[in-house]
Amino acid sequence: MSWRRLTNQRTASDSLAVFTIVGTAFTRICARRFFCGDQPTRSKKTKTSSGTSSKRFEEMLGTFENFRNMKLKTPVQDDYIRDVQKEFSVSPDQKNFTVSVEGNIGCGKTTLLEYFQQSDSVQALQEPVEQWTNIQGHNALGLLYEDPSRWSFSFNMYAQLTRIKMHTKPHTKPIKMLERSLYSTRYCFVENSYRSQTINGLEYAILTEWFNWLSKTQKAELDLIVYLHADPEVCYERIKKRSRKEESCVPKTLIDDIHDLHEDWLVKQTLGSIPAPVLILDANRGYDKMKSLYEDKRQEILCGHV
Repeated sequence: MSWRRLTNQRTASDSLAVFTIVGTAFTRICARRFFCGDQPTRSKKTKTSSGTSSKRFEEMLGTFENFRNMKLKTPVQDDYIRDVQKEFSVSPDQKNFTVSVEGNIGCGKTTLLEYFQQSDSVQALQEPVEQWTNIQGHNALGLLYEDPSRWSFSFNMYAQLTRIKMHTKPHTKPIKMLERSLYSTRYCFVENSYRSQTINGLEYAILTEWFNWLSKTQKAELDLIVYLHADPEVCYERIKKRSRKEESCVPKTLIDDIHDLHEDWLVKQTLGSIPAPVLILDANRGYDKMKSLYEDKRQEILCGHV
């Protein structure tokens, strides 16, 4: 990139790109010349302006340095707990928040919701399994597991409808906590149906159009995503232990695939849009250790509430 091109394109995005691509020493020089000017001599009036620009440079430099230090898309820490304090800030004017709890089948989402719904500030909305297993007498969830090639499209259409109902349900408490969201339905489960060829290209296009319309026209906003990361082997053992009727024929390959899609979506961030900051928790632990972790992260999970 030439110096002239750098100095002529005076936009915040160009400046940020310079700060994130090249070294600190060079960026200080470039930024100072960018904000303060690069002419060797100035009039007295210009010098006053230069002082203002210099101050502005220092302020902007601090801002960009903060951006560099945030590292929003770097891998999570060794203990697989990602702190969102630098990514998520609570506006003093915002009174209600929507938190989505995401993760694989058997990762502990229901357990987390049951733990926090004891709080006076939490309205917990679990997955509408009762609706999925009784649509005017039809067990859509059971049919999905029995014959996914026949029922994936029908189930995913209905699942997105029930998800948007969860999103748009009025707040009765400051924190509305959802067990999964419209977004994970699209980016993890619809995506998996297409990749595993239980829906065809036309069905995938229809489900995508359905998702796009719902996400753009309905109130599907999220303020925070809590991702319970658990190894597929751990999830599969939990599924077998809880022995839910509809899950009796869930194959291990499905758990592996759903895990990979969650990782691509929320950790690697290479699949679909991320509608909110992500807090990643290690969900391989036993219940007692998970309770301790919930307490340690209570303020982040509840968006500043206790």
